[in-house]
Amino acid sequence: MSTITIQSGNYNGDIANILFKPNGVNVVVNLGNQVLPYEFDPSLLTPPRTIYGVYTILVEGADCPIILNVPLPTPTPTPTITSTPTTTPTPTVTPTVTPTFDPCKLSPTVTTTPTVTPTHTTTPTNTLTPNAPTPTPTPTQTMTTTPTPTPTPAYFAYLFIEPISGSTNIGQWMIDRGRNFFGFTNYSQPTQNQTQFNIDMNTYVNFSGWTNGLFPTIIQQIVPQVSGGLDSYSNSIVAYNFLTTKIPAGYVNGSGWYSWMIPVSLTNNQKQTVIDINTSNNPNLFTDIGTDSTINSYTFTYTGTTIPRTTYRVYTTYPSIIFKITDTQNIYMRGNTIAP
Repeated sequence: MSTITIQSGNYNGDIANILFKPNGVNVVVNLGNQVLPYEFDPSLLTPPRTIYGVYTILVEGADCPIILNVPLPTPTPTPTITSTPTTTPTPTVTPTVTPTFDPCKLSPTVTTTPTVTPTHTTTPTNTLTPNAPTPTPTPTQTMTTTPTPTPTPAYFAYLFIEPISGSTNIGQWMIDRGRNFFGFTNYSQPTQNQTQFNIDMNTYVNFSGWTNGLFPTIIQQIVPQVSGGLDSYSNSIVAYNFLTTKIPAGYVNGSGWYSWMIPVSLTNNQKQTVIDINTSNNPNLFTDIGTDSTINSYTFTYTGTTIPRTTYRVYTTYPSIIFKITDTQNIYMRGNTIAP
């Protein structure tokens, strides 16, 4: 068996929650909160696993995770090799792996380097290993495997919090652009017509306050595509339902209207009909809340730059005021139910 060390020049010494989806199985293993660099031995799992698969690394305090893909090595045949004894008794193969994408557009690209250290070399394979003969012209050559990463869509569930204190700002923005939807804090809802709903929501998401600090920063969360394991708050990971999300006390500094916008591709082309919520600092005790069936029946295809361009549904409780919340304590939300 082999181990893998997850490290980063930007985040070494920080705490990160790490999820591991082994290659070839529909299982997600929560490795918990770990201090980077972190050495992971998959042989200790039940059943034992290899190091190969997808690692989702969320550094504490970061807005979004780093996705690290470690694919199975591909054998590379060499036409002619002249044998030369290897002088180093315990070599280390260090493949350089770059995350498949950097969803944090506000920060520089992060490169995470796993270190694979073989503990035994007992089974010969047709892949060049440190114990195999090295080419004669360069006896000190260091072999580096560069795997081809698998593309991963850079989509998340996005939580928009419209503060009551900003109702005039969002309302004026929408009025100036000729809309009849003035924001949920002004007790209005998007037009109940697919064409106009699309225009209303594009205008709403384009509001500059979401990105210039006037309104709370948009929170994004992973929507897993397979079930299995526990998230960082020890809640079950369920396919197509966004993971447990913490909104810290004072994040809005008052009352706000909470609305989730989730790509239809992440919910398996279904709807997030129920969302769990706790407003009293308990990430494991939830109340099931149904999202408004009128609003979530429409879609909008976003064309701006605030969030990635794709097709979304909107999930909130308007006209019910359940999602009009005052953040005096930590708030927790998670996806509960997906339905057609």
